Amino acid sequence: MKKFIWPINLITLKEINSTNQYARKFISKKHNWIVIWTMNQTQGIGMRKNLWYTEKERNLTFSIVLKPIQTLYVKKMYVMNIVISNAIHKTLSECYNKKNKEKIWIKWPNDIIINNKKVCGILIESCVFSQKIHTIIIGVGLNVDQKHFQKKWNASSLKEIFNLNFDLNYLFYKIIYFFQKEYLFFTIYGEKFIRKYYIDYLYLKNQVSIFYIFKTNSYISGIIRSVTDQGFLMVEHNNRLYFFMEKEIEFFII
Repeated sequence: MKKFIWPINLITLKEINSTNQYARKFISKKHNWIVIWTMNQTQGIGMRKNLWYTEKERNLTFSIVLKPIQTLYVKKMYVMNIVISNAIHKTLSECYNKKNKEKIWIKWPNDIIINNKKVCGILIESCVFSQKIHTIIIGVGLNVDQKHFQKKWNASSLKEIFNLNFDLNYLFYKIIYFFQKEYLFFTIYGEKFIRKYYIDYLYLKNQVSIFYIFKTNSYISGIIRSVTDQGFLMVEHNNRLYFFMEKEIEFFII
């Protein structure tokens, strides 16, 4: 029997263009914890509508349909970035990184970075009524056994980094369990509790980095200091603090 905190409704698909797109048909359903999993996602979508390319049967591509257990307002939507990012970070750290020196980081708002390479992308969508979130769809693409990546992707896989053999089923169920566990921590202990872990493992925190600011169409040098309780990225530039939302700033992995 698989270990879960809440029972899941698992739907496995041989092939699908996008698990997030498929998951949208369950927004009006009363069932909770619906998980759509495929071994062959042909047109996965990432941030800014970029394609998330994965090789067949070598990676994990799935979506979770979640109806919040307690009221979650739109302005706190960023909390779900924290929940899923923490869950994947903890899964990889506890299961595969105990005897390895590679450092695993969370890149704001919700990418997983190892050895300065992206190994996991997350796309979160929501259905909202009266400023309250009714349903959340969380799409996850985790590079596991894939070996070939275009240079422009700046990506890698767990296989390339850790040089270990991975059981996709084991890893999938571990992530679902850790996600439920992290969500439970949020409902019991609150946002501040889970945000601390997220900030502790924030990629490039307290390091000088190069950023592109979309509003001014310019590059700046700055230092990531933290993430606020509204989900804004806090960047220090010329001894002043600036706060950015998603899609307002992009930073580069050098």
